[in-house]
Amino acid sequence: IISSLIFISNLYFWDLGIGYDQLQSLQFQPFLHTWSLSVEEQFYVLFPLSLIVVFKYFKEYLNVVLILFFIISLGLADYMSATHASINFYSLPTRAWEFLAGSIVMILEKKKINFFLNEWLNSLFVIFGFILIIYSFLFFNDKMYLPSLLTLIPVVGTSLIIFFSSTNIFLINILYLDLFKVIGLIFFSLYLW
Repeated sequence: IISSLIFISNLYFWDLGIGYDQLQSLQFQPFLHTWSLSVEEQFYVLFPLSLIVVFKYFKEYLNVVLILFFIISLGLADYMSATHASINFYSLPTRAWEFLAGSIVMILEKKKINFFLNEWLNSLFVIFGFILIIYSFLFFNDKMYLPSLLTLIPVVGTSLIIFFSSTNIFLINILYLDLFKVIGLIFFSLYLW
């Protein structure tokens, strides 16, 4: 509990050597899920500080810096997935690329960069994004070394859905149904609980 309050439970569980794939053989760990909250909070503290430095010295290269950090973090995650699987799973440096993917999508949206104005093509990308996420759900398992290049599959899927979505797309309208709105509103609290 203390480690989660100071946003280092990811390091705590890594130090214990506890992973999701080991839960069957270990005592019950009711706060194991807080590792991801710690990684998020670490990112939310360090990312803005990093952006201050980038804006001060490299403002005109912001996009390049974000893409470079994305590539470095993804490369580190893929390398460490086979060599240091436990710390790879729990550490911010090997998870940062997943957050940075969202930042890159946001920058593309802010700059109004939309590669396809055709609604049919946008729908196709959204459908492909859903397929990638469903594939991950069905075929990823706890024996895989993640994060790694494989993790690109659900991250790219999510990014495609966010970037190419519009209310004219049938699958996106399904997400606007009241049932999914209610689930979305309580999901994070339910996860914490």
